[in-house]
Parts: sequence; structure tokens; C-alpha cells
Amino acid sequence: MRIPVLVLLPLLALGSWGAQSLVARLTGGAAAAEALDLAGLPPGPGRDAVYYTCRACHSSRQFVQQRLSRDEWDALLTEMVKKNGMAEPEPWARTLMLAYLTTHFGPPDDEYGGLPTAPGQEETFGICGACHSIRLVTQQRLTRADWDETLVWMVEEQEMDPLEPEDRKLILDYLATYYGRDVPR
Repeated sequence: MRIPVLVLLPLLALGSWGAQSLVARLTGGAAAAEALDLAGLPPGPGRDAVYYTCRACHSSRQFVQQRLSRDEWDALLTEMVKKNGMAEPEPWARTLMLAYLTTHFGPPDDEYGGLPTAPGQEETFGICGACHSIRLVTQQRLTRADWDETLVWMVEEQEMDPLEPEDRKLILDYLATYYGRDVPR
């Protein structure tokens, strides 16, 4: 069943009545709703609006590689409306979209080598960046198990100090979330 983006956008921008709920209502199945991954976009308020607005014309890889400020994202949305015929998002939906895009795809935080701001950022930067460029981490896309193996290898073969269990879990959660195999570059 195809539903026009203009019909979906006001419904999907509301986090509590989002894409998974819509899929469940349209298909009658929670399992189908759970299977929807929204092209690997990180969770957060505005994700549904970004997904259904931007993915109407672009692959997620085209826009998640951008690292733009809020003003730059705003200008890009304006350009898409004026030059490319995109429907103008409602003001509240635009605000959600801009907050989401800036949070997840804003300019890199130079203090932490461009690692996304989230729990585990500082620990990951400190542990990984102590021995090599943080770029070595950010270019990887590994499963959680592969990241875990990498940490074991670093301790056993590269003389990295063993991590405290809570720090290890925090770093693994961070790496799997932001540099997992299915995370778009």
C-alpha cells in the first residue's frame, strides 16, 4: 500500500504515533512494525519525519553523510522546497526535523574527533585515541561481537589495559550504536 508523503508527514513526525505504529495499524501486525528499521537512522524525536520526508527522493546515505549546522540544514530544506518541489513541512515538523538532523548529523565535535555526542563518547575517545587516530575507529563498521573481539585483541596483543566492566559495556554500546555494521556512513 502506497501512502503519499504529504499524508504521512504530519502523522509520522509525532514520536508516539510514528512509523512503527503506522505499519502495525496498516498491516495489522506488531511484528511487521518491529521489522521497520527506518534505513538505520538513529532513534530520536523527528526521525520519522526525516525518514519519510528525505527518503521520498534520496537514499539515507545521501543525507546522513552531511555534517551541517542547524542553519545549513534549514537552508537545505528551504532549497528542497523552492527548487526541487518538496512539500513545505509544517513549522512544528520542520523544528523536529532540524533538531534531529543537527543532533545526529551536525558538524563534528572537534573536541572528541568528530565522535557523535552520546553516552560513551568521552570514554571511547580516551581509550581508542590514546594509541591511534580516532579516524581508525570512525571508518569501521563492525558488529557488536566484532567490536568486542577487537577490544579483547587490543588487551591481549596490543598491551591495552583491561577495561572496567562498566566502561567496557559503555564503550561497546557506543561503538555498536554509532559504528555498527548496519549504521550508514
